[in-house]
Parts: sequence; structure tokens; C-alpha cells
Amino acid sequence: MSGVAPSLHAQDSVVVIDPDAPFADSSAIGTLPAAVTQQLIRTWNDSLTTRFTGNVSLAAGSRLTGPVALYRGVLRVGGVIEGPVTVINGSLILLPGARITGDVLVVGGKFTKQEGSTLDGEERVYWDLAPVAKSGDGTLTLQETPDLETLGTAKASFGVGKTRTTLHASTGGTYDRIEGFPLEAGVGLDWRATKRDLIKLDLTGIVRTTTDNTDSRSDFGYRAKAEWRRSGEVSYGFGGRAWSVIDVIPDQTLSRAESGWSSILFQEDQYDYYDSQGLGLYGYLIPARQFRVDAGWDYNEQSSVPANDPWSLFINDSKWRPNPLIDDGDYGITTVSATLNTRDSDRQPALGWYARAGVEFGESDDVAPVALPPGVRDPIPTDGSYNYSLLTVDLRRYFRLSPDDRLSGRAYFSGWVGGDPLPMQRRLSLGGPSILPGDAFRQVNCTPPDVSNPSDASLCDRTMFFQVEFRHRLDLGWHYTVSKDKEGAASRVIGVQTADLVFLSDLGTAWLSGEGPGHVPNNRLPSADYWSADVGAGIDFGFIGAYLAKSITDDGPLRVSVRLQRRF
Repeated sequence: MSGVAPSLHAQDSVVVIDPDAPFADSSAIGTLPAAVTQQLIRTWNDSLTTRFTGNVSLAAGSRLTGPVALYRGVLRVGGVIEGPVTVINGSLILLPGARITGDVLVVGGKFTKQEGSTLDGEERVYWDLAPVAKSGDGTLTLQETPDLETLGTAKASFGVGKTRTTLHASTGGTYDRIEGFPLEAGVGLDWRATKRDLIKLDLTGIVRTTTDNTDSRSDFGYRAKAEWRRSGEVSYGFGGRAWSVIDVIPDQTLSRAESGWSSILFQEDQYDYYDSQGLGLYGYLIPARQFRVDAGWDYNEQSSVPANDPWSLFINDSKWRPNPLIDDGDYGITTVSATLNTRDSDRQPALGWYARAGVEFGESDDVAPVALPPGVRDPIPTDGSYNYSLLTVDLRRYFRLSPDDRLSGRAYFSGWVGGDPLPMQRRLSLGGPSILPGDAFRQVNCTPPDVSNPSDASLCDRTMFFQVEFRHRLDLGWHYTVSKDKEGAASRVIGVQTADLVFLSDLGTAWLSGEGPGHVPNNRLPSADYWSADVGAGIDFGFIGAYLAKSITDDGPLRVSVRLQRRF
């Protein structure tokens, strides 16, 4: 299309800047802020805006007055636009002799200024596509992305004066072979005591839908928390908590929701569990927006729980994997961690750093250890002196190579660093969809060759792995209208703007630390023959991704995995 559109009046636009938004480079490569998405919708839907769709050329000598917006295409300008220009999921090219007197906002594409062109205003460019769709009446609507991790969740909030109350109910976000669906309901209270001070109270009750016939745990649980926080240039807070929950043995990086879907569909629970009851204190300090320090102390009664037999959708003719015993006891646990997070988005980062280091000190004067073969660990003392130390380091880096290409890498270590041997509920393994998708579930779990391990329990002291991903963006623009308002316009649109074609590779190992056969000395890393590696590819739609991966260090089959979030 070329020519001159009717003269229109310019309008003012307001850019909302959120000081608490994640760190990002606002020129081109950062993730699109929600405030910018809302600005796109307001600009396009404004009756004073001249709107175009698809590829458009404004010839030399043409003149437009007032706001101009283009949706999904390339806008080539050879004439003059007296006003702001917004390009939504497209690109803008200023040809020689072109001039724009207002500001330029380009989302989901590039902005090119050829020699001899002029821009009087400011420019902002975001490479990420905007999550918007055009409805039947021509207006833009925010497009929702399906979320399989928060299904079965509902909440409602209301405020009176300085107090805000939130009622919430959910399925606990998971499904497992211990509780079935842990149905949760509770209330949260936020009291804004002063401009800087906030007091938060939360109480949640839990009903476990699968009964434990052994009476090793109750059918009811709870979580309670009270917290005071002060915001400012330096933010900090502290609080207290109490709980009675079924906790996970943290040897995987899958979310509880992902494990829950695997359980309810295919009777494949990716985690092991124990009963946890206790109370504790915690505090945190945020001296800068991207840096945080946390510390806490908990008194924690931990005990073994057996697997039950909840229903699953496609497989019900076999038994669930047994839940392993843990080292029962009352534990005093002190944790300290530091986190640096400069990512532009926590869920779908495109650039930045994530670095976290944490240490856990545990002790117990009444531990009842599980009997393990001497080749796995030395005996745990039962004279009241038992203690251990566990270190975890997680380092991630994200690069935006171009509008469509991203590269990311991760290095991770977790394991024993001091004291007595780790308890069963802190031991580690490797293999499966979360870390090495080309290997079988817990393929490396440090079980001696002559020892039976029917529950595939994790027995390793340490684990280390490296992951790398290359992602290429595919522009899909899929959407459909879920509901309409009284005038027939789309009021709710769900769809997928983009998908990522993903190429991945992983390298990792897990091992027993110390002296003796099958052990690696405490001050050394395993030799090359201990390590496993895989390569793979997949497609990630943002709310669900499917991957194929193959080990390159053994003769295992090509394996399929499905994830509801990014691997890292």
C-alpha cells in the first residue's frame, strides 16, 4: 500500500516504568515489559490512530499526521510522519529522505534507519513478540498463553483500608503417590502498616485425598507463615513459619506440577517423599535489586512414609514405585544462601545471569539411620553428635544473539562438603527428563552392583552437570477466541505467538565421595569414564515442550520427554 492517509491529530502517550521490574536492557534485547504490551493495545485501539496491517510502503512525498501503528508486517517510510509510530510484531524501515517527528516503538522486529533519514523523537525496540491478537472488530486484545502448571487454582482478593485479604484454593499444584491430590485452601492477610512496612500472614490447610492405611502420617496438613518486610533502597524482612507437609527429596529439577502430570497420566512419580513437621525462623536482605541474601533455622521432625495406590489415568494395572525409607529423626537445620539474578525474565529469560550458592548445616541427636551397605556410606553416629554439611551452586548465563536466536548455559554442583555422611533425604542421583533426558530415570544413583534398590533411591554424595541450549524462535501467531463481550468483540483470547526450536546437550555425573572402592577422593572430581553426555532437540511452546534426546556415552534408546517449563 502506498499513498497519503487523511491528516490526523497527534496524541500524547505515557510510558509506565516499573522500578521493581526484572533487570533488562530496554534497547532491543530485553524481554517485553507488561506495561509496553498495554501501551501497544491502547495505541492501536485509540480512534485517533491510523492503523495498517501487513507490509505497507509510504512513498516519498507522502505525509501522515497523528499516531501511526502497524500490525504484523514491515512498514517502509519514504515520506513524513508527523507523530509517533508504533510497530507491533513487525519491523520499521526509514528510507532516504524519510522523517518521523515523534517517538518510535518497535516490538517483535527491527528498526532500520537508512542514510539520509531523520528521527526527531526517541526510539525503543524490543525483539520479543507482543502477546496480542486482532479480534473480529479490528481491535487488539491481550493474548493469554495456556498454563498447565496452575490448573485447579482459584483465588479472590479484596481490600479494606490498609488491609488486603486473599482467599485461595488449589490442588496443591501436584499429584503424587503419597497424597494423591493435596487439596489446599487458605487465607492470606497483607497489612500495609506504613508506606515502607508490610506485614503478611498466611494460613493454608491441606487435605490429602489418598488415605495412608499404615497410619504413618495424617490425612491433614497445614502451612502457616507470618512475615514483616521493609522496602526501600535496601529491603529486608524476617518471619516465622510452621508446617506439617509431605516434602520432596530434592534430587531433581522438575517442578512439582510436572511430576504431578507424569504421576496422574502414566503412574510415573519423579520424586521421593518424607513427612515433615516443624517450625522455623528466617530472614532476608536485598541490598540491591538483583542481589539477595537469605538465612533460616528450622526445627524439623522428618519421618518415612510409604507409597500408596492412588488412581492414574492410563496405567492402573501395576504398582507404584516404592517410596524409599529416610533417616528418621528430629533435625536442626540452618541454611544460608546468596542469589544474584540479572535475568530479564524468571520464566523465559533471554539474557542475564543467575547465580545462587547455598549451604545447609544439619544436625540431629536422635537420628534413626537406614541400614545401607558399607560401600555406600559409613555408619551414621547415633550418640547425639550427628551433623552434615551440603553445598549447592547453580550458575546460569543467557545470551540474546539476534531477534530469533538465544544461547544459554548452566553449571551446577550439589553435594556433601563436611561432617558425617548425608542422610537419605539429602542424597543425590542423575538421569531423566530434568537433567540428562538422554538417560533413564536415575540411571546414575550409586547403587553397588550386588545391591537391590527396588525404589531407585538416590544414594550419591555429590552431583555435577553442565547444560547448554540453543533456541531459534518460530513466529506462529496461533490464537482463538474463548469468549466475547456483549458487543461481540473478543474479550478473552488464548493462543501461542511463538515457539522455540531447541537444540540441547548435557554432560553430568554423580558419585560417592571418600575413600574405598567405587569412591572418588573428597578433593577430586571423577575421571572421564564417570561422566554421561547426551544431545537432543525439541520444540517449546512456552507452556509445554517436547524433546528427543539420545545418550552419546552409552547405547541407550532415543528418549522422549515433555516439560511444562524451560529446563533452566
